[in-house]
Amino acid sequence: MSKTPQPSFIIIGFALFSMFFGSGNLIFPLFLGQIAEGQWIFASLGFFVTAVLLPLLGILAMVVYKGDYGTFFSCCLGKKLGFLAALILLTVWIPLGSGPRCVALAYASMIPYTETTLSVCLFSGLYCIATFFMVYKKSRILDLLGYILTPLLLVCLFLIISKGVNFDALTPDAISSQTAIPLFVRGVTEGYNTMDLIAAFFFSASTIEILRQSSLSESLCLSKTLKASLVAALLLAIIYIGLICLSASHEEPLSHVPKEQLLVQIAKNVLGHQLGMLSAFTVLLACFTTSVALTTVFADFIANKIFKDSRQYLKALMITQVITFGISITGLKGVTAITGPVLTIFYPALMIMIVINIGRKWMPQRNEIAVAPLEELETEVS
Repeated sequence: MSKTPQPSFIIIGFALFSMFFGSGNLIFPLFLGQIAEGQWIFASLGFFVTAVLLPLLGILAMVVYKGDYGTFFSCCLGKKLGFLAALILLTVWIPLGSGPRCVALAYASMIPYTETTLSVCLFSGLYCIATFFMVYKKSRILDLLGYILTPLLLVCLFLIISKGVNFDALTPDAISSQTAIPLFVRGVTEGYNTMDLIAAFFFSASTIEILRQSSLSESLCLSKTLKASLVAALLLAIIYIGLICLSASHEEPLSHVPKEQLLVQIAKNVLGHQLGMLSAFTVLLACFTTSVALTTVFADFIANKIFKDSRQYLKALMITQVITFGISITGLKGVTAITGPVLTIFYPALMIMIVINIGRKWMPQRNEIAVAPLEELETEVS
């Protein structure tokens, strides 16, 4: 009996890349390039800190904890508070945050190419239904993303960036600490807004679990995930710098363009109206691949952790899509208004927990000192 061929770490890295590369990963580097202009190098370095290196730290945490984010949270917070933290993070990040943001950005990208007014409700409904049917069966998600959708997405992005970057306009301006430092900080801020630390944390956990179910050994699952994360990080860094340069080299004609339509407008300016439709397809594809991963992660959490029955996956999937649809029709501003205040608190908390828990694995003798106060707090609350 022949074994089913396992995807290489490169293909898994492609899949991880397309999971990460969604709405925010298109919006924020383009917006940053528009601001940075000739100082794009400093802005890019800041962006890499929080949009590339920080997610790698999240993946490392999941590899160290063997993909078990329940144990990860309970180590710092105890079981009850740990479950609550995971629930809040996933809810804010997926059905209230990145999920509807993907839908809203995909809709915004289609507007310049629709002859008639496209109803946001109709578009969002069709988008959520399509996502539902894509994740109805989970077993082939890595293959679908890694072998088909990611290569297609990369080709589209490469064509737009290679045709669109005006290298003559990228000559660095005079460097000074008054301009370089604020732009570096702005890059850090925009990279932070991608929420990719949360994405790396939960997507890598799902990837480890999928590989584990394919009969790979535990060590090979973790090794492949770690190698794949480096592939994904490299692809992200290359695409980010391309998008930042693309926007920086077209800053003046984009000064009044809404940030969610920057890529579409650049493509229209460079490629013309007909070929510019490639940008709308690219945005739609980037958002859709991320939506597939987001929906799977949240539906799995509801089925396994709330319903405590994996057979309830379809019900959990419907709940996820109904919430996503409801929030998506409020537009990008509505999504930010909901998620911004919550993530201001919980995103830094996740960073701290990752550092503490990775340190705990390296210094196990300190476990009791770190955990005891929060375990006592949980007892008092309960």
